[in-house]
Amino acid sequence: MAKRKVSNKNRLDNKTKEKPIKLSFIEKVIPPSILTILTIIFYYPSLNYPFQFDDLANITKKFSIRFDNPLSRWYKSSRWIGDWLNRMNFDMGRFDTFAYRVTNLAIHILAGIVLFYLIIDLCQFLKKKNFLFKNAILIGFTTSALFLLHPVQTQTVSYVIQARLEGLATLFILTVLLFFTRAFHSKNIITRSILLSLSFVTAFLSYGTKEIIIAIPFLWLLVDWFFISQETWGKFKQRAIIYAGFSSVFFVFLFRYLSFDFFKRVITLQQTIGNNRGNIITTSARDLITAGQFLISSFKVVLHYLWIFVWPFNMSVEYDWILAKSFWAADAFLPFLALSTIIGLIIYFAVKKKYTFLTFGLIWFFISIAPRSSIIPSPELVCDYKTYLASVGWLFILAVLIVKAIKHLETKITINAHFFKSFNGKSVAITLFAIILGLGTYGRNLVWETPVTFWTDNIKKAPKKARSHNNLGVALAEEHKLDEAITCYEKAIRLDRFYSDPLSNIAAAFSLKGELEKAINALRHAIYINPYYPEAFNNLGTLLIKTKDYDQAEKILNQAIALRGYYGKAYHNLGRLYMEKKEPEKALTYFKKATTGDLDTMEGFFSLGNICLQLQKYDEAVKAFERSTQLGGTKHPQIVFNLANAYFLNKELDKAENIYRNLSESNPMDPRFIFNLGETLFAKEKFKESLPIFKRAVSIPKALPQAHLRLAETFEKLKLNDEAKSYLQRLLNTKASDNFKEFVKKQLHRLEVQEQMNSQLKAKMNKDGVIKVTDLNKILAKAKEIKG
Repeated sequence: MAKRKVSNKNRLDNKTKEKPIKLSFIEKVIPPSILTILTIIFYYPSLNYPFQFDDLANITKKFSIRFDNPLSRWYKSSRWIGDWLNRMNFDMGRFDTFAYRVTNLAIHILAGIVLFYLIIDLCQFLKKKNFLFKNAILIGFTTSALFLLHPVQTQTVSYVIQARLEGLATLFILTVLLFFTRAFHSKNIITRSILLSLSFVTAFLSYGTKEIIIAIPFLWLLVDWFFISQETWGKFKQRAIIYAGFSSVFFVFLFRYLSFDFFKRVITLQQTIGNNRGNIITTSARDLITAGQFLISSFKVVLHYLWIFVWPFNMSVEYDWILAKSFWAADAFLPFLALSTIIGLIIYFAVKKKYTFLTFGLIWFFISIAPRSSIIPSPELVCDYKTYLASVGWLFILAVLIVKAIKHLETKITINAHFFKSFNGKSVAITLFAIILGLGTYGRNLVWETPVTFWTDNIKKAPKKARSHNNLGVALAEEHKLDEAITCYEKAIRLDRFYSDPLSNIAAAFSLKGELEKAINALRHAIYINPYYPEAFNNLGTLLIKTKDYDQAEKILNQAIALRGYYGKAYHNLGRLYMEKKEPEKALTYFKKATTGDLDTMEGFFSLGNICLQLQKYDEAVKAFERSTQLGGTKHPQIVFNLANAYFLNKELDKAENIYRNLSESNPMDPRFIFNLGETLFAKEKFKESLPIFKRAVSIPKALPQAHLRLAETFEKLKLNDEAKSYLQRLLNTKASDNFKEFVKKQLHRLEVQEQMNSQLKAKMNKDGVIKVTDLNKILAKAKEIKG
């Protein structure tokens, strides 16, 4: 990194005090480029990790993601930008995690880059705070490194759906502030107006991210007071009218997305909320979480959020913390005293105008965390990813302290330290520090590698949370470890007796073990606890089909559909039910509904194609199997094979031939693929080409019986009757079944009759190849007599 051209002590003379330090191109580009590369390196292994927590459920249950156009509702509903990105990712790869994770990583990197430039701009306002002013680049570099590579941030990047919104909101807020600070660095009125306009527009676009953007007006004021106005009321009040006007408009628009009644309930401490399923933070699962109780319980949470950035160990996606019993309880009162001390220091330093970086950073942290950990109750008491925006202020403080430590170390080094004392040397030191952080990030991210590792880690750190035990059970069941899964479900049921999910899941495990009665009882209990649980109704319907209780199964499955109108699995099960009742036309109707619902998947279209084949609706079968292959079916030979069969039966022989040929080359020992290739060539009357294919088909183990007969018929088509009879005769000497041998005898007899007819026809023909009608009739009568 190039050395800054700032060396003589006249750098801060009167002439230059009005201008910020001019950064070289290298200083502007190299630090964020280094951090971008490091962030990609340390997050790259996780880009193909599976979805965890409720990510997949959010994508599949939000059925509108398939058809929605979030851009069309930007003016009337919040979070539309997040929905738009979800839609884009869905279009790229549907349920493939790569596109989703790359998008999250890109948001994270962009936020880190914006933060780098924002910190530099802020520090360059503080010409009187010599340390911050002179070390703006190093502080920006360090803050951005902490932000991008701190292990705590892994949750925001790796928790795809909910944390994506957090990342987007933070990116927009930082961009709003960057435009804002750049505007006041500019002396050009036009440039300043453009930048302020961009700041305002970005602020209003941020409504499409997450409600945390409510912090924007407060952070605007914070940045202005500490940096632009430099804690001078005379300068600050010059923009008071602008802030008042903007804030009024900002909050009026915010009421478009969050109702005024909601704010009224929050301010009057009347807002309440219930527990999430499997996550009891109150004394009893049915208790409501009140604003006051949530507030006193948030004291320990805020301290935890501060501490994890200092000591990023023993973190978890899930915590089994519960609400404090009272203000005087140790887990409320002691954290209150600690926070009161911190707030007292903030007030003292603010009044004395000392330690600007500390006061600003802590106030930023508390402003940003307040909507999450104060008087707005939430069923999730602790969520580390909710610190994403708040972390900016706290990491800025840590960055300043780190740079101060480096500068102090510089004064202690006296031998061969020219490089270290240079700007490049300090940048290298920060880069090495970033790499150490990155290694911690890589290690923490390994938790997300598989569902089993993810939920095992959560249970280790939150053993009293039912949701974690249930989800570990699901992960184990997916690995066919049913007994271990059942143990987890039973633990979850004991921890939360009102939690219906583990009952539904344990029923699935019992079903796979053949214990249908236990499974049915568990599902009935799940429905009793939660009568609005479509998955439980669907699973119960599936089991009732197994027990042949079709009437009850149909009723239960229709209840599942009533609860979720687009529930593809329930429609699919109704299709299965009518297949068992030998009503394929009705079955077809429900299989179609499954694919127009949320079973618009490879499996859904495969089932639809199969029923279309059965009903000889070959054109529809082709369309269904083509869609199935587009959704990933090309990796499954059976789906591709059925597509080829549909092409064959639909008389699209060229397409069928290409697929059969590819399948037979990639699966040379599968007799079905080879035989059907030969059959297609035979149908196209390419008998010479089909002959070696049928020879190959009969030469492999477990050859299909019809392949032998078709080979003999191919000999016949090629006028090789002797070869045909010889091959059929050899078949009679094999250990084939009696029925097969009987069929072979009939074929031999047919060939012999055909030869006799041909011989007689030839004898009765004149030299012009003409035969009398009376002679022809005699020959045909004789052939009929021989056949009989």
